[in-house]
Amino acid sequence: MRTRFLSVIVGFLLVSIAVSSCLDDDNGTPVYSSDATIHAFSLDTIHGVDYKFEIDQLNNLIYNPDSMPVDADTLIDSIMVDELYVMLGVMSDDTTFATDVYHNLLPAMNATGSNGVKLEVYAPDGLTRRTYTLQIRVHRMDPDSLTWVHMDTVAPVFTETVNPGAQKAVVFNGNLCLYTSPTELYQTSATPGQYGWSRSEVTGLPGEADITSLISFAGRLYMLSEGDVNVSEDGMAWRKSEGLSGNVLALVAALPVDEVADREETLVGIRLNDAFEREFCTSVDGQAWVSGSAVPDGFPTRNIYSAHYTTGYGVGQTMVMGMPRGVEDKSVPWFTNDGLSWASLETDVEGVSCPGMDNPVLMHYADRFYAFGGTLTGIYESVAGIAWQQVERKFLLPSAFAGKRSYTVVVDPTPNYVETVADKRDFIWVIFGGNGTPNEVWRGRLNRLGFERE
Repeated sequence: MRTRFLSVIVGFLLVSIAVSSCLDDDNGTPVYSSDATIHAFSLDTIHGVDYKFEIDQLNNLIYNPDSMPVDADTLIDSIMVDELYVMLGVMSDDTTFATDVYHNLLPAMNATGSNGVKLEVYAPDGLTRRTYTLQIRVHRMDPDSLTWVHMDTVAPVFTETVNPGAQKAVVFNGNLCLYTSPTELYQTSATPGQYGWSRSEVTGLPGEADITSLISFAGRLYMLSEGDVNVSEDGMAWRKSEGLSGNVLALVAALPVDEVADREETLVGIRLNDAFEREFCTSVDGQAWVSGSAVPDGFPTRNIYSAHYTTGYGVGQTMVMGMPRGVEDKSVPWFTNDGLSWASLETDVEGVSCPGMDNPVLMHYADRFYAFGGTLTGIYESVAGIAWQQVERKFLLPSAFAGKRSYTVVVDPTPNYVETVADKRDFIWVIFGGNGTPNEVWRGRLNRLGFERE
């Protein structure tokens, strides 16, 4: 449906085509230019943005390198030539462009190859003609919408067995790894187009290992079992870490390298010290802990999700959410610069806190903080992690999520070495299963993170 007409400032600013009205020295006959070249083309602004058009003179192609918004085809389905600054004509579909007639542009939308709107330009000499093809590139998907794919439609689910216990997933060595028990691991490549699960036997983990404590740090996997820390180089063969084991209550987060703060990659945990008091502890070598500050009341110790981000000053910080809630009606985030001490982001301002949710998932995605959990009926958004509001449109969970309570979530960012659009990731993986919930796999991504240009 046409919503309005946008004019083309078909700045066919053919300044160089503008008539060469010199007179012939011998007989005084005017000599008209034979240049039938379009030197500039533009549309009126779309949602306040002026999209640049480029002209490929070799292939006679006019196109916009940056795709327009998904609804642009309703805004520019017709055009009217505002001004022709040169003494020449432009024809499309055998009809001369006139300044008071609208012309259909829909054939130009996402046209490829030789398709598009044909613009036949003829020079002032009345003889020379040139035909251009106009192609207008428009996003086929709303760039700010979150699109979900039920991966069971791509390949079979990892297992039909309903696991009675918990499950936990992590991205490790380029694979999405899912533990369903201390003896069973499922893996699939996280690379787009290579989805498909395989099963592996796990050895070396005690039967009481806490799968939900699984964390990736410095090229290894770590997991707790009754105060001890277990480590694996490949995800399948595990062993006890003698240097890290003993009275460890939680594995909190793995802080990435921060060159501004001169911080190495850091594993953060919570343990009981010699006085049997809870304290934060960190390790940069995976061999021994360094003691930090006392753990404040309300800090989560299980089902912890972390989000890493950079402040406006370029300093890396990490934020976490988890269980228990600490405050019954709120899901309170905590943040740190070094892992040795943490500060609460709880606020007393009415109506802006993230609501209390069981097993909240926290992520920093597309420059925003997002949290969801409980019965998975909504996503909450925050700029700084203090004031939260429910997302009402576009960045939403599928309705199929509602009511499911047993899940594990992983955000897989695009690796730095990826250059092609087809290999981009930035996926949000949601895996249901465990505790009697049937297994399902979903993958979501903000559309614009998969575009060639943003």
